[in-house]
Amino acid sequence: MNPAAASQAADPAAVRPEPAKDRSQQRQKEMLARHFEKLERAHDEGRKVVYTFVPGNLTELVGALDMLPVLPEINALQSGMRGRSARYIAEAEKAGHSEDVCTYVKCDIGMMRSGNIGPTGTKLPEPDLLLLSYTGCFTFMKWFELLR
Repeated sequence: MNPAAASQAADPAAVRPEPAKDRSQQRQKEMLARHFEKLERAHDEGRKVVYTFVPGNLTELVGALDMLPVLPEINALQSGMRGRSARYIAEAEKAGHSEDVCTYVKCDIGMMRSGNIGPTGTKLPEPDLLLLSYTGCFTFMKWFELLR
């Protein structure tokens, strides 16, 4: 194995070349980056932050109330894409969450237990409101109980 490959194998979060993105992918990446930047400044700017879930689809309502949504599933997915989720999941398991528990939940709980550092490497604000708008799965209710 060549030294570069050995280094990358030892550190899965090692710097990799960025794959080519089409315009829509680039725009989505920019939109997410702007959203996380807004979240980082939210409380300094007097904005309220609402933790809610993707399935309830209340983002427009939250925005109309001049609040910013935090979507835990998106945090978990973005953390996974950036190679951050493994340590968050391990942190949640170390705290007693079973290997059987959904990895979305464990990633988010581990992230909170690790200083609530989001996928972009900046601290996410604490929630002003937990808005459970979807109960199609018992996991969602328990998840928010743990975030309280």
